[in-house]
Amino acid sequence: MELREFKALSLAKLMSLEKKLKEKYPHQADRIEYIVFELASKLQNLRTYSLTDYLFTLYLASRELAELAELIPDEKTVEELLRDEEL
Repeated sequence: MELREFKALSLAKLMSLEKKLKEKYPHQADRIEYIVFELASKLQNLRTYSLTDYLFTLYLASRELAELAELIPDEKTVEELLRDEEL
């Protein structure tokens, strides 16, 4: 998987998940918006040197909202991204 494909798919998943989270936790809408903004910003600027930072941020966010764990890529995807020349 190329970086641009990963970023596009992850951003689409994040936006979809944001809507579901706001419906499930309406009283936490501001917090959800903040977390999603932070993740989207990191995703937009994602490069090889920042992949670890993005994954760790996802991990921390998923501790606050467990549904965000769906966004954490599997080991194979991470390996592919690390091999990607665009990074």
